[in-house]
Amino acid sequence: MSLKRLLPLLALLAGCSGSRSGASSAADTATSRVNVQPAGSARSIPIVALRALAGGGGLRAYLLPALAPASWTVGGRTSPVEAVIGMDDAGRRLLYRDSAGVVDAFDLVAYRERPVEADSTEVRRRSIVALAPNGTLYAVLPDGAVIESEPFASNRWPNRLGRGVRAAFAGVGGSLVAIRHAAADTLLLASREAGISLQEPVPSAAARAASRDGDAVAFATDSGVVVFEEREPQNPWFVRLKGSPVTAAFTPSGHRLYVALRTSSELAVVDRFTRRAVASVPLPAPADALRMDPWGRAVLVHPAGPNPDETWIVSMAGNRVSGRVSTTWAADLPTVSEDGALLAREGANVVARDIHSLDSLGTVLEGAPDLWFVGRWKPTTSPEVLREAARESAPRPARPTPAARPPAAPPSAPAEGAPQVWVQVSVSQNEKASRELAADLERTGHAAKVIAPSSPGDGWRVVVGPYASRSAADSAGRLLGRPYYILEPGPQGPLRE
Repeated sequence: MSLKRLLPLLALLAGCSGSRSGASSAADTATSRVNVQPAGSARSIPIVALRALAGGGGLRAYLLPALAPASWTVGGRTSPVEAVIGMDDAGRRLLYRDSAGVVDAFDLVAYRERPVEADSTEVRRRSIVALAPNGTLYAVLPDGAVIESEPFASNRWPNRLGRGVRAAFAGVGGSLVAIRHAAADTLLLASREAGISLQEPVPSAAARAASRDGDAVAFATDSGVVVFEEREPQNPWFVRLKGSPVTAAFTPSGHRLYVALRTSSELAVVDRFTRRAVASVPLPAPADALRMDPWGRAVLVHPAGPNPDETWIVSMAGNRVSGRVSTTWAADLPTVSEDGALLAREGANVVARDIHSLDSLGTVLEGAPDLWFVGRWKPTTSPEVLREAARESAPRPARPTPAARPPAAPPSAPAEGAPQVWVQVSVSQNEKASRELAADLERTGHAAKVIAPSSPGDGWRVVVGPYASRSAADSAGRLLGRPYYILEPGPQGPLRE
């Protein structure tokens, strides 16, 4: 199919999406080695690596960046784990495939394994999964049925997508973008409420990539990349590249797109706002896979050809190869933690290295056969949490009542009539989960609110603020210890407390 035929289709698909602002592009070039903690260091949640034994059993926790064994006892047991899907941003559950290929979730609050899919012959043929930023998992079964799973429940959609789905992405506002193959590829846009709302033929692509929040999707064609985004649904754009793209990946903010070329020893860097290739990164050889540092400091590059057990680290600040590590490549590792630790399998061990210098920070001997999850988490039964709870419940001495004073305005509050800038933490179709997240943020000292959907396709937004400027909001967002997005001039629609 020609590019001319593709562009109207992409415009139609983008037009079906909801509205969401992009993330701060400052995260794309972050080089700080400081472990940024949420407000209130005594209540901060540590950054950990959780180890699930390949043969099943109890989880083991290691504190990053040094991979030091944690003193916590993690309750419960997992089935034998075959592949990692991910850990949700709130640190409430781990998602993975068991040895039968079934998608399971381990509840990090109740310490229980909860199957996302029923164990059946149909499921054993493998599902296609997509993980949304808010932790919602979509599993498309081989018969086209869709399971939407959140920490508190998993439910099947009333309608099916049909057989032959080969790729899926979490879209905006609880939607799902899927590629279904029969005689040719067909792009589907679907939601639980509306079912399939778009169904159009699309050309085969070497690779497809979506931005983290689903507001942009790129197709790698023979001659370049086509990108559509919800901000300008009538104007999909195309960037011609010198080589034939083999894979692509958006930066965490969605500001740029890195593209590996089939016969060229370089990465092309496409700027999403200028809509052109703005740089190239020389590589030792052609690459066949890319993986983003979730915090925007580096791109992990897997080489094609004779050295598959090696990873090149590309500095996003300098657009250059800053180092290389001998390691195997799997769904879980290598990866980069929030505090700048590169975790990788090296021989039989798992090693943590500084993402900038590649100095060794710690090692788990014989850890390579097992599966690894990285994120912020602390069990509710840990000694630190119990001591904190005891301090909060202890009686406090009475204090003299101070003289009445006029209340002080919050330092970051905008002046009357000034634009209000907010930090968006999540958007979900589930009101209960959104309010629970807002309550968790308020307990750690953040001024969080829940904004009700402004349209049928919108979701429940959890925001923090408001702030008087984008820079103030960005500074506050970095203290959250989780991915965030800047909304300006401010969220619309009524607040429901």
